[in-house]
Amino acid sequence: MLAYIWLSCYLIGQIPAAPVAAPAIDKKAIVSALESVVADSIEMAQESVVAISPIRRTGGSVTNAVKGKTAPIAADFRPMAGVFDPMSQDFQSFDYGSGVVIGPQGQILTAFHIVQGSELILVRAAKHQEFYAEVIASDPRSDLAVIVPKTLPVNGIGKPPVLKPIKLGNSDKLRLGSFLVALGNPFNSAKDGQSSAAFGILSNRARRLDLNIEEGVTGRQLRHLPTLLQLDSKLNLGMSGGALVNMMGELVGLTTTGGNPQSFDAQAGYAIPIDALTRRSIASLIEGRSVEYGFLGVSLNASGNNVINGVSPATPAAKAGLMSQDEIIAVGDFPITDGDTLVLAVNSLPVETPVKIRIRRDGREITKDLILAKFPVTGEVIATNKPVPWRGIEVDFPSVGAINQGPLAELPLQRTGQPDHDGVLVTRVEQDSPAFGLLKIGTLIVSVNDKPVKSPREFRDAVENLKGQVRLKTPDSDFEIPE
Repeated sequence: MLAYIWLSCYLIGQIPAAPVAAPAIDKKAIVSALESVVADSIEMAQESVVAISPIRRTGGSVTNAVKGKTAPIAADFRPMAGVFDPMSQDFQSFDYGSGVVIGPQGQILTAFHIVQGSELILVRAAKHQEFYAEVIASDPRSDLAVIVPKTLPVNGIGKPPVLKPIKLGNSDKLRLGSFLVALGNPFNSAKDGQSSAAFGILSNRARRLDLNIEEGVTGRQLRHLPTLLQLDSKLNLGMSGGALVNMMGELVGLTTTGGNPQSFDAQAGYAIPIDALTRRSIASLIEGRSVEYGFLGVSLNASGNNVINGVSPATPAAKAGLMSQDEIIAVGDFPITDGDTLVLAVNSLPVETPVKIRIRRDGREITKDLILAKFPVTGEVIATNKPVPWRGIEVDFPSVGAINQGPLAELPLQRTGQPDHDGVLVTRVEQDSPAFGLLKIGTLIVSVNDKPVKSPREFRDAVENLKGQVRLKTPDSDFEIPE
């Protein structure tokens, strides 16, 4: 009997179970859910996107629409009736871009090339708000700028604009194929303050753009290194400076449409990533300060590898004992394979950061400790929140006097003849100040009342609260600066 029961159970166990039908997939529900997520991300971000129309003087290259700047406005830029009045609904702009509100006081992040050289900056925001704005800080290297509404409303009446800051995301969390929405505000079609949206995926996260003729004068920017996000969605005119948002409505990039590389997809869109370096840049710009990048002081072999060709005197590299033919393996936690990775690794670190450089010399790996200096940013750097000059003197790191070896150089070198001393470089001397006529731009100050100074911070600490004549020592002579 037991054998019979066992055999029955065995035979039953061999009978295949009846197939279970797979649940039906509701394709419409899936599409509807995706549409809902995309629409929600747009809704969360769109009120933070503004339209920007810079008004420039013909042939002008200097930005006068700067907070605190008292440059006169030419008569041809004063508002006139009809289509020439910037505040008129009939006004048609032929020079426009976008911006994204990022700060609680109405600070707007945009691409610097949009507002550079402007005499006036007109902004149109959500809920039919219109106002003039001014630059508080710019960084040509990252092509970023922050603008704020002018203190007084355009017509001297009414209330300041009410702007909604966007939430910052992290582009490092994006993967190829991540769903993204690009939001811009083309000026001539944004008279109601409504954004235009483009939906797509991230197709590449390390694109670089080629230099054009105009950019060859100032040399490479970060976008000429493999830093840009590439989108498969087309960016229309006026989308530069717009928001690239993830499906949570967070800002993960700032769109840019300028300088698409030749022989590449002309329909592709690009964006400056909101990564650690950009977040650090934004933190400086939103406070009206200039962005500072780390500086090492080497050149690499022309073959494009990571072998040092030369070391500039009086730079962090020279002080750490780096030598020609050393192979740079890593800067901190960043692996180095060529000039691009070296520049990005060093630039991503703040000035005066202690860092370990790992090199290979004669087949042996060696670690060197050094403190980074300041990268010499070329172009129009705007900073409305700077340290107050001491007795008419402004100083900076000696490395700001470095030069690029031609427009294609990515690794600046110290100027030839620069004294091999620690100190600070005089970058400006105010007229009618105690120091005017005594010190010149480019003078290296090595001590204050015999106290050595190696950085602008040390210089400011040394001169703080000093009274009477102060002795500044240079490699060649001493200067007594009266009070």
